[in-house]
Amino acid sequence: MLADAISRACFRSFARFPGARLIDADGVFGVLTRVPLTFFSGIATTAAGAAIAPTVEVFRSQQCPFRWWISPTSPPDLVAVLQSHGLRHAYDATAMTADLTALALDAPLPPQLSITSDLEAWSHVFAAGFERPPSEAAVWLDAYRACGPEWTHFVGMLGPTPVATTSLLMAGELAGIYHVATLPHARGRGIGAALTTAALRHARTAGATTAALQSSEMGYNVYRSIGFEPAGALSLYDWRP
Repeated sequence: MLADAISRACFRSFARFPGARLIDADGVFGVLTRVPLTFFSGIATTAAGAAIAPTVEVFRSQQCPFRWWISPTSPPDLVAVLQSHGLRHAYDATAMTADLTALALDAPLPPQLSITSDLEAWSHVFAAGFERPPSEAAVWLDAYRACGPEWTHFVGMLGPTPVATTSLLMAGELAGIYHVATLPHARGRGIGAALTTAALRHARTAGATTAALQSSEMGYNVYRSIGFEPAGALSLYDWRP
């Protein structure tokens, strides 16, 4: 499943952080980092018969907040097992994919919109757009500064004001779209779609042929309008100290 592949690529990129540990044994694949946010640590894929209890204990012993993805390839009892170990349901999403070789990605930008790659501006807009505490912006900024060139971040500007974000993860011929957010006062103008399209265009130029993302209910119709198709249901469970 492409959603599994892009999640694995995401965690593999975080394994480059100082002090990070890649987890790839006993039926699980993921990463443990020192970043105090669940996004940057967790398990991407789980095989049947995986050693779940010892894996959970690894994160707990380090007081590391982490997430655990449930996809159509996960064992059928995984949710019950994770709940029995204290993980809680965080949210549900729809896996979506698109054939980049078939998409039309040349639509003009909405009026007054320009796109930059200012990571500091990205961190502040991202935190506000996802209603995260302003103090988290610095954590996201430092984390992504430690990532390699496989990540590219896009900021939508209305005049001099940053109002939207999108991020792109390149994994060979596969591209992952992340962190699509638009500030409330700028919504309804096609800005999120424009930034996503810009990221996809960048990915195609860099050699990607397929794109994958995890869609919220709010973004589903936007992604369908770009050319993404549903590819299965995803759930996220997490644990925090």
